[in-house]
Amino acid sequence: MIRFVCNQPNLQQLSRETIMNKFRIGQKVRITNTLFVNGKGGKGFSFGDVVEIIELDRTGHWPIHAKTADGSTGLLGYNEVDAVEEPAKEPTAPMAKAVLDLLRRKGAITSLEAQGVLRCRQLPARVLDLKRLGHKIVTEMKMDPTGQKYARYHLQAA
Repeated sequence: MIRFVCNQPNLQQLSRETIMNKFRIGQKVRITNTLFVNGKGGKGFSFGDVVEIIELDRTGHWPIHAKTADGSTGLLGYNEVDAVEEPAKEPTAPMAKAVLDLLRRKGAITSLEAQGVLRCRQLPARVLDLKRLGHKIVTEMKMDPTGQKYARYHLQAA
C-alpha cells in the first residue's frame, strides 16, 4: 500500500505534480480518515472502504469524486485516502510479453537493445502498456559518447 499523508485538507500544501503522480481516474483507494467524508446515495463511505476514483478536481477542497462497489458516490479529500497497491497484471500482447521477459532477465533495456534482440521498434509504447498493467518501470535519460540522448528503462522489483 502506498502511504500518502497530508495533515490539512487544503490543497495549498500539495503540488500539481504530486497530485498527478499519486492519483488517477479508475484507481482504487482505501478511506483512512472519515472526518470530512461526504457520501451520497446508498450507504455512503466508511473508514476502511475501498473506493474507485471517478473524477479528480485539483482546485477544490473535495478533490476526489469516488464510488463504492454498490454504486454509492461521494467526495473525498486527498488527506483521507491511501492508494491501494494492486498486483501487476501479465500482458497478453506477444511483444509486451517479450519486453517484460527481457526486462526481468536484464533488469534494464534501451530501444536499441529491444530492436536488436526482439525486433521491437516501439519500445516506449510497449513500456507504457506495461505501466498501465501495473508494472513499475522507471525511465532514465542518458547520453551516449556522441551526445545523443536515449532512454534506459529499469524494471523495479515488486
